[in-house]
Amino acid sequence: MSVEIIKINGYAADTHHVITEDGYILELHRISSSKSGQKPTKNFPVFFHHAFLSSSAGWVLGGANTSLSMQLADDGYDVWLANSRGNTYSRKHVSLNYKQKAYWNFSLHEIGTYDLPAAFDYILMKTNASQLHYIGYSMGTTVFYIMASERPEYQSKIRSQISLAPVAYFSHTRSPIKYIAPYAKMMNIAYQRISNGMVMPQTTMKMIFASTVCGGKMTQKLICQRGIIFFICGSDPQHFNTKLIPLIMGHYPSGTSSMVPEHFAQIKLKDVFGRYDYGPVTNLERYNSTEPPAYDLTSIRVPITLMYGKNDLVADVQDVMRLKSQLPRLMDAVMIDNPYCNHVDFLWSLKVNEHVNDPIKETLRKTDDVNWKYSGPNPPKLKDVLDVGGNVSDGSIGGSGYVNISSSAANVGVNGIVDVNANENVSIDDGGHFNVSNSAGDDVGNNSNVDFGSGVATSGGDVPSDLDYFAKNLRRIIADAMPKSMDRDDDAAVFEREQTLQETLLADAIEFVRSVHKKYGPALDWQKSSTSATHHRNAEQVVASPKDAPAR
Repeated sequence: MSVEIIKINGYAADTHHVITEDGYILELHRISSSKSGQKPTKNFPVFFHHAFLSSSAGWVLGGANTSLSMQLADDGYDVWLANSRGNTYSRKHVSLNYKQKAYWNFSLHEIGTYDLPAAFDYILMKTNASQLHYIGYSMGTTVFYIMASERPEYQSKIRSQISLAPVAYFSHTRSPIKYIAPYAKMMNIAYQRISNGMVMPQTTMKMIFASTVCGGKMTQKLICQRGIIFFICGSDPQHFNTKLIPLIMGHYPSGTSSMVPEHFAQIKLKDVFGRYDYGPVTNLERYNSTEPPAYDLTSIRVPITLMYGKNDLVADVQDVMRLKSQLPRLMDAVMIDNPYCNHVDFLWSLKVNEHVNDPIKETLRKTDDVNWKYSGPNPPKLKDVLDVGGNVSDGSIGGSGYVNISSSAANVGVNGIVDVNANENVSIDDGGHFNVSNSAGDDVGNNSNVDFGSGVATSGGDVPSDLDYFAKNLRRIIADAMPKSMDRDDDAAVFEREQTLQETLLADAIEFVRSVHKKYGPALDWQKSSTSATHHRNAEQVVASPKDAPAR
């Protein structure tokens, strides 16, 4: 448990409970003094929010030598660790039981608009502070952007925000899990029937798996590190701290609602950072629109620092640049100085102090000064400019934040999005992306990916589903998701072994999704046709009475 880990490392830890507006009881973990017992001396407390399917444990598993939360407590900060609704620590409600379906009726939107404001109010009340610093990792950044855009009255309560592996868009995500995204709605239906909407909770069986399979040296590297962590997040054989694997797998996953991964999938498929899509009829009732509204990132006036990795399969650099272009109070955007930096290196790299913790401490030292005021972004650094096929200059990224690709085959629109015409291909080097409108087929090079959006691969002829394409081209897709070998310590041989293992594990995962689709797919098809028919009957009535739509 998180509190026990904190205490074992010599720090005082407290547990606090917060009730949200909609009745969820959240558990916050507080590091209330330094290791020597000194009480906080800094001006503003620091609030940490975890990633998808994680918990407060993610911030303390590394111990005092590498955990930013403990190091900031030693620096005099009052440290608070969040646990979002539905995870291991926050599974209570004032009137609902977590075994009821109604308990799991929440998406990213509710975490952002209810959980965060409740935690902020409680922390500021307990500490008698006027503002707090926010450090979010992965989903912890997503829910912050939702909170800041939907609850603007809370922006003034945030002194500064630091986004680690920031996630608002998935247009260029290279993680192979993107091929499962079109099936997220069907998986949600399955989980609603199987477990009332609870997905991947921490169980005794998973803890046994962590201590046995992920405890042995051979199985630890082959299954837990190479086959699970690197597959989803990116490969880093140089710096990933393998000794933490049993601890990581013992606390992960910690559970959430099946609506949360579906919400992420909707962001990917729609290419819009927007609210949860309930379908046209319910959307009309909730939003007075058949499509869910987008979150307005340009309305966020909080000073934000982005930190991202070149080898992060989840938060791709181009998606981070798109996010960067929409943040009006950007302080800095820092690419981690490690070509293998993946999605989990922000917490568990052997060099996390040098690459992540120390720069964060410097930012906090500056913004914690009561006289500090935002004065604009830091000047761009050369290393922050992504070189795609030699055709991207500092200026082509600086203006809009998008990668501007010159190519005789492609037209670049006003937003920097590459528009590929029929029968044309764009080849992008160094782990880039193919956006193909017609002639992709199997002629995809080893250093590029094919993004089929919401399931449409090509025009003309039979179009395979994302899952069929995934299965057919599994080995190539896995190879494309890996970084280029630096030829250090037999990296090439390591990547080859890792690729073979991932191919075996993912083949089994594909068969699982197919079996779920076979069982629950007809229910999804019925729901779609039913929703479409009902939409025509009810649309006029809902639009005619916008005042009856529920308030946000």
